Amino acid sequence: MSIDIILNLMIKFILPIAAFIAVVYGISYFWNNSSAKGKKMIALGLITALLAGISLTIYLIFY
Repeated sequence: MSIDIILNLMIKFILPIAAFIAVVYGISYFWNNSSAKGKKMIALGLITALLAGISLTIYLIFY
């Protein structure tokens, strides 16, 4: 296999999976080590990020 194919495969499949695992681990780490106020802030941030992601996805699909 050529280097271009391997890099393309890594960028499309392996990198997003590794990033997702890192994000989940980071969120769970900060969730377990935060107070009640910190958990509310994390929850609000995640809800905001989810709404922004859904809005961006809908925008990119229809326009």
